[in-house]
Amino acid sequence: MAVTQVNYTGNGSTTNYSFTFPYLDKTDVKVRIDGTIQPTTAYSFANATTIAMDSAPANGAKVVILRDTNVDSRKATFYAGSAIKSEDLNDNYDQVLYTVQE
Repeated sequence: MAVTQVNYTGNGSTTNYSFTFPYLDKTDVKVRIDGTIQPTTAYSFANATTIAMDSAPANGAKVVILRDTNVDSRKATFYAGSAIKSEDLNDNYDQVLYTVQE
């Protein structure tokens, strides 16, 4: 079973939370605090696999970092007569794979 999210419990002081799942775009990574339906936007990426919250989640708050891959459009589009790059093919297949995993 693929891991597409990680769970933490806030302690009132920790602001950096790491995750190990792969993603295509930073916009595919979401953070939810205390079971909210709408993800928070009060964070940034400290690096490719660490979320830096703008302020520390409260003590006991449930912090969920998850992948929600965009399925509204293909990662890459191919046109007749154009070169097909392996990176574009891989991204399209990964987009499908990640969506199925989620």
